[in-house]
Amino acid sequence: MTDHADSDHEEQEAGPVPGRRALNKARTRERLLEALRAQLTKGSLESMTVEEVAEAAGVSRRTFFNYFASLEAALAEGMSVPIAGIAEAFRARPLGEEPLVAMDAALQVAPIPRDLLSWIVAVKCSGLERHSVAVNVWTYHQEWFEGLLRERLPDAGELAVTTLAGAVMAIFEAAERHWMQTPVGVVDDAAAADFNRLLRQGLQFAAEGWVTPAEPRTDQPR
Repeated sequence: MTDHADSDHEEQEAGPVPGRRALNKARTRERLLEALRAQLTKGSLESMTVEEVAEAAGVSRRTFFNYFASLEAALAEGMSVPIAGIAEAFRARPLGEEPLVAMDAALQVAPIPRDLLSWIVAVKCSGLERHSVAVNVWTYHQEWFEGLLRERLPDAGELAVTTLAGAVMAIFEAAERHWMQTPVGVVDDAAAADFNRLLRQGLQFAAEGWVTPAEPRTDQPR
């Protein structure tokens, strides 16, 4: 195979310019993640090989391992990167705001992106025997949310942080389950908006104690 995008070649071409080198590396990483997602729609992670993903991305096997230790590590990163904007929006909320209300407001500013939803669809399409890291996307992200809560609630006990994070991730998973009841092909803007509507409604149910039906608020967060 002609490795037209090998990272070694890219760095040689880039020379001493750090900005260009970083851009080339970012593009190669993104190609590898896109290739992995595309391959997931064709079969399970267990039956996939690094060589298949590397070939689909137009790079060598060696280049794949320059970026990821394994297919599982690549999958984990692919599901993590798209939610960075949510963390920023959550951190920007007033410290006195209840965490569930703050997350709801953060999602209004930075909704779950199409990229992550596309990963979810790809993973769910990869058969019944999915790898453990892909079985539950939201459980995988629970530690991420626990970290955000510790920043926001430094005086809260560990049990409070972990139970709250677990409850929020369960809401994310429930929204996904309802969203996936209708088969999803290509994740377009309408499909992403529907997922975020379900997610915000679930968060509002929790914030209100599951007492009354809720529709996502349309007011702009302050």
